[in-house]
Amino acid sequence: MKRIITSDEVMFFCLQFFTEERYMTLTEQNVNSSQTASASLPDSITPATKIVLATAYRLGAESIAWCLAGYGSFRDVQSVDTVNGLLDAIRTQQPRVVVMGEKIVTEGFREILSELAVKMGETRVAVFADSLTDRQLDLVVNNRIAGLLSRRDNIGTLNEQLVRITSGTNVLSPLLSDRVELTSNGDFHCVASVHLRKLTDRQWDVLLRIAQGRRVSEVANELDISSKAVESHKYRIMKTVGATDRVGLCRWAIREGLIDA
Repeated sequence: MKRIITSDEVMFFCLQFFTEERYMTLTEQNVNSSQTASASLPDSITPATKIVLATAYRLGAESIAWCLAGYGSFRDVQSVDTVNGLLDAIRTQQPRVVVMGEKIVTEGFREILSELAVKMGETRVAVFADSLTDRQLDLVVNNRIAGLLSRRDNIGTLNEQLVRITSGTNVLSPLLSDRVELTSNGDFHCVASVHLRKLTDRQWDVLLRIAQGRRVSEVANELDISSKAVESHKYRIMKTVGATDRVGLCRWAIREGLIDA
């Protein structure tokens, strides 16, 4: 019986072939290329530096691991796809860097940090943060995270960011700069979270109703205020959360879990 190969498997095989071919080409061009790459790294980093990538999608973690190996900065990259798998890797492998996907963060962030607590000076933690809500981001940035990464960055950028994280520098992907700030002393601040605390109770009332699809006149009747007041609240709310229109406001509310999709 023939088995149908999925598109994900095709993508992984292509990535695997690409990274193997790229590494072999670099080797043929210069037999000392791996030594040159290692020499350009900080003294605290070698290709043997241990990294554990934990995402809920094993294929994604393995693909990233192969690509990082192709760049030569990191060869020892382990991929896991569950919280328990990551906890086991932390206990047995003592990695230098742990990179977590969003689903792993939402399922076991506190448990993972507790496990790392005694090793926090040795193991640095980075998180893919694209689909985290602002509330989740606020939790993450207040727990000694060393890097906030984006899946939209190319693999070369990711490799460079991981090198910097491993050497002790906190890193923020530029693609997340509209949601998080990295201060000059290396601290992260969730921009949206700071702004959200400025919303009044009345603005929250308006926000939830508009996000649920009610018209301005309906919101005004329910809250017993004028339509002009609702429009004023809506404008301030959109400015606060970074939405440019009603659709953007609804998308933000869905992402934050305030309403169902």
